[in-house]
Amino acid sequence: MIDLAQIFSLTDVDTHWPTLREWKDSKMARYIGVTVSEPRRHTDLEAFLKRERPDTIQVNYSITERESEDRVIPLAADRGVAVIINRPFMNGAYFKRLEGRPLPPWATEFGATTWAQFSLKYILSNPRVTVVLTETSNPKHMAENAQAALGPLPDENARKRMREFIATV
Repeated sequence: MIDLAQIFSLTDVDTHWPTLREWKDSKMARYIGVTVSEPRRHTDLEAFLKRERPDTIQVNYSITERESEDRVIPLAADRGVAVIINRPFMNGAYFKRLEGRPLPPWATEFGATTWAQFSLKYILSNPRVTVVLTETSNPKHMAENAQAALGPLPDENARKRMREFIATV
């Protein structure tokens, strides 16, 4: 059995979705879903979610790339669909944007000690998010990223402060 089969970037979804449904119905796949990683595909993802019932969606979302926050993620959650986050660091663009900038001292209030944890804690504090796929092959970065799941998460006031801070850089 395949644990999760996903249609990458909604590629030819109308052709492939019936196959994934068959796999799930015949117990060849436990969960089925679709992915997108670009804001320009969010409208297509919303339309798909309104007509189909995947088990999961995978969508881009981070403190600096929040287009999915207001519509796609809530729609998925309202429909009982698990939300997998990709691109939490925008394929590295997040770190380039923040290069040379110190982490704000108040980030320690919710346990963030690195820029990676800052973004991951923002994502993880969204109650509609199921899981985050981090972007690293470096074991040191993996350990650092895992620390974001420990300790306190930012509350709504802290999330607002995080958004406002990021908007200035």
